[in-house]
Amino acid sequence: MSEFEAATIAFQNATIAFQNASLWATYAQAGVAGLVGLVQCVLIASGLKIMQRSTADRQRQTDLAEKRHEESMLALHQQGEALRTLIERTAPR
Repeated sequence: MSEFEAATIAFQNATIAFQNASLWATYAQAGVAGLVGLVQCVLIASGLKIMQRSTADRQRQTDLAEKRHEESMLALHQQGEALRTLIERTAPR
């Protein structure tokens, strides 16, 4: 075997080794990208859950505020009626 043939075979072996290393690097990159995508999905899902809980809490607060408002308006109406009655009773005739 000539020196040129030996160099060609060595070069081919080095090229194959480089391709194998590149293949493993590609697999590693794909694995890391998949892991990052999975983490992003988990973060988005947890953010949506937090937003859903926040919306439910806000709705409960709104319902409670509406109930308090209705109670306040009823009390105000009753006070108005009481004042009208008081004015009618104490007004000179």
